[in-house]
Amino acid sequence: MAHLGARLILQDPPIAVFDNFMTEEEAVALRTASGDNAFKRSTASGTTDASGYTTQVTSKVRTSQNAWCMGSCQKNPTVQAITNRIQEVTTVDQGNFESFQLLRYETGQYYNRHHDYSGPDPTKVMPAGPRILTFFLYLSDVPSGGETEFPDLKPPVKVKPKVGRAVLWPSVLDDMVTQERQTYHQANPVGPDGVKFAANAWIHQYNVRIPSLWGCTGSFTDP
Repeated sequence: MAHLGARLILQDPPIAVFDNFMTEEEAVALRTASGDNAFKRSTASGTTDASGYTTQVTSKVRTSQNAWCMGSCQKNPTVQAITNRIQEVTTVDQGNFESFQLLRYETGQYYNRHHDYSGPDPTKVMPAGPRILTFFLYLSDVPSGGETEFPDLKPPVKVKPKVGRAVLWPSVLDDMVTQERQTYHQANPVGPDGVKFAANAWIHQYNVRIPSLWGCTGSFTDP
């Protein structure tokens, strides 16, 4: 992994940074693959109906915009190359990956402290299991602000946006079920004259794409 600029910045919980995970050209290709008009105000999960469909509501804790890399975006050769690279690094089959969530934060925009864990609902079986890992990709440089911060760690850990950089952290403990409480994180406000582009790759315990077709996970993936 040396060619990717891999370094472990914390051992417990394990947080790894890859300073050269992508080229700048790859980062730009990923952030534009869904089209600029695809970005909409970010939402949060609302209620879930009997069929397993989860509604989306305007978020009160995040002010960013996002888009989903599905369909032609997902089939883009550069996007596929990046996905394959994540699979190689994590050794998790990409069938366990949700579609990339592309993000755009403009000056002053943020995402308050939150967690990516999506644990099993005790009222139903979740075929994909919980999200076990987050692979977060930075798709632009930011002059100031915009750090990914883990505020609950002592001392807090911050990762500065840099085009081509990526950071990997766990959402669960070794049992693959229990939430890792130390990896709450936040996107700090972007400073003046900056636009932060990034992407989330959320990785589940089991295959997420097949059950998503049937609405069994609360998210839908275009194959």
